[in-house]
Amino acid sequence: MITRRLVEHSKDVARLAPVRPAVKAGIRASLAAILPAVLSNILQLTGGLWLSVGGFNTSFVDKGGSYRARASTMGAAALAGALSATVAGLASMHPAVAIPAALLWVTACSYAGAYGTAASFVGNTAASTFVISLALPGTGLVESLERGAFVIGGALWAMTLSLVLWPIRPYRPSRLAVARCFRAVADLAADVGHLSTHAQGDASWQALIQRHHGRLRETLEEARNTLAATRRGRSESHRGERLLVLLEIADAMFGVLVGLGDVMESLVNEGGSEPARAEVERTLSAASQTLQELAPITETEGAPQQLPSLNWGAEALRKLLDPAGADSASPALPASAQVKTLHAAQLLAQLREFAGLAVGNATSLHDDHPTHGEQVPQRGEHSEQRPSLLEPLRVNLTWKSMVLRHALRVGVTTTLAVAVAKGLNLSHGYWVTITVLTIMLPYSGPTFLKALQRVVGTVVGGILAAAVAAELHHPYAILVLVFFTAAISVAVIVVNYGLFTIFVTVTFVLLAEIGSGDWNLARVRIINTLMGGALALAGSWLLWERPEKELFPEQLAEAHRAQREYLRQLVAAYLDGRKFLDPALSEARRKMGLATINAETSFQRLLAEPRRRAEPIEPPMTLLVYTRRFAAAMIALFTTQPQQATVQLRSLLERFAQNAEKVLDDLADAALQGRNPAPLPDFEAVLQPSHAPTVESATRPGDDSLLQAQLRWMVRQLTVLHGAASRRSAPPETGHAPSA
Repeated sequence: MITRRLVEHSKDVARLAPVRPAVKAGIRASLAAILPAVLSNILQLTGGLWLSVGGFNTSFVDKGGSYRARASTMGAAALAGALSATVAGLASMHPAVAIPAALLWVTACSYAGAYGTAASFVGNTAASTFVISLALPGTGLVESLERGAFVIGGALWAMTLSLVLWPIRPYRPSRLAVARCFRAVADLAADVGHLSTHAQGDASWQALIQRHHGRLRETLEEARNTLAATRRGRSESHRGERLLVLLEIADAMFGVLVGLGDVMESLVNEGGSEPARAEVERTLSAASQTLQELAPITETEGAPQQLPSLNWGAEALRKLLDPAGADSASPALPASAQVKTLHAAQLLAQLREFAGLAVGNATSLHDDHPTHGEQVPQRGEHSEQRPSLLEPLRVNLTWKSMVLRHALRVGVTTTLAVAVAKGLNLSHGYWVTITVLTIMLPYSGPTFLKALQRVVGTVVGGILAAAVAAELHHPYAILVLVFFTAAISVAVIVVNYGLFTIFVTVTFVLLAEIGSGDWNLARVRIINTLMGGALALAGSWLLWERPEKELFPEQLAEAHRAQREYLRQLVAAYLDGRKFLDPALSEARRKMGLATINAETSFQRLLAEPRRRAEPIEPPMTLLVYTRRFAAAMIALFTTQPQQATVQLRSLLERFAQNAEKVLDDLADAALQGRNPAPLPDFEAVLQPSHAPTVESATRPGDDSLLQAQLRWMVRQLTVLHGAASRRSAPPETGHAPSA
């Protein structure tokens, strides 16, 4: 078992993310860090190190997004870095003050994560600047202030590179983010269409869900955050409104395709449905092409040269349901397939309607005049009252908070690293503390993986740096080389952290050697990194660790409760006759998607934990898959909405929802308590009509059958979900002792 896990972690260390290197970010970071070093070398400035630190760290926190958000984050990094360098310079003159100062400052910097990811990056860079400055003894107040001033100077140079020398187009990041949403929706449409005729059992649909749903929700949330940051604090523009409308349309199309995939999965099992499935594939292929053509129009400034084709819809599929309009050579669809084909046609009609709205809004992005016609309702999230500045700090002042635990863990471990470096009088001792800061993450599994990547990358990078130092001695030649290694390091960090570590080790070892003339620093870097890695792992495992096996049930319970809330909103909207884009329903669907992503992420962290107990992984994996599949069935249900719900339909849906909500609540409680869920209610009895149809219950043909089919399909997904929950909480089989 241990050998298998080592192999798994070794694969994770070398695994490359399926993304392109961030070349522009790498070049910017290299220009920000290396040009100040070159200038300092030429002018013989004593603050060259701090110019480079300020430039590199400020470039590093630039993770894209709106220009306003980037400027705010980089400005915060500049101020925090300058203050850290100054305070640490003063503390370094008094050994009795240095250790407690490190504890307080690093803990506070880590606690900045309460304000989100961007603040966490700022806090980490400020903490790294602090420990570097603390390791270099200061000479007085003036010299400490000079450190801060040089950090500000390097940061301003980095901000000029990122925000001035690169053209500033305020809505450019939002355009790109929304275009990514349409491309992701187009890929989903194409895959749903392909599986409609080529699916090989349930496994094909499960793979589609795992491949698309979580990633697409994350893409939508990234676009939402980017657009919100762009619009915040600006006088409202019609371009911003159109981009928000386009984002809502992409989200709605995602929901329609989720429902359509659920319908097509059930239709695949219907005999004689081949003509309908082939028509769905043709229509979705055309829809995917429209969305692919829409993406560049969304992201490109100026009027479009050619409009996307909208020559597709549900008409051809509906003809298959009309005996008078169907091709006489084609066999008639079976009755059960007709119901599901009708549902698919409704979904395709919705998809076509949304595509038309999207094309209309995207093709008018080049001007800032108001448009006329139907608009997609907006949720109004930008008008919500923002929390007070101190609210995140107050909310996280609890021992259950991962932010507080992590801040204390990082603060104590980093302080121990500072004490070890000073006590042993290590050369470049701040490399030990920097390793601790960069490796430690809130969760032990990712920390272990990052430690492996850091150690392996440092060893390889140190060997390369030593080889280069043996052959290359001229300072300017080394500066030219480190310009490229610095650029590569930042560019590949999104691909693999180990690759980043290799090139960043080469960069900073060679830079340090230029300043010190010590050509044996590669060995020092490797030793210090090994020490820092060991301290980071010890701190993660020994200091207030909360293992993922305790966190995963909480995230799973939240996903079940979000499903229950969505079902409640969905039934209310269904019975009230509200449309698919109802703001409350859309928000509930969004929260359900985010809760599911959190549960899936927690499970991945659980698998990455090096000390995870050997237990079956099939039940939680099935739980997560069918959590999404039940969500898809709920989304599909809403599109069966009749023109007017009859008494019988209302009664049937209310009975089902009441029982399904109880099951989801019980699944949430069972996940938290580690027990078996209660037996399922008799859904077969629940789905029986409460009374015979009357004249009042006569709606358009197929309403009863369509709703019955959808509810039975939901029961099937819920039954599998319930079974997986039962297997997860079941005790080990007799005669098989659990492995440690």
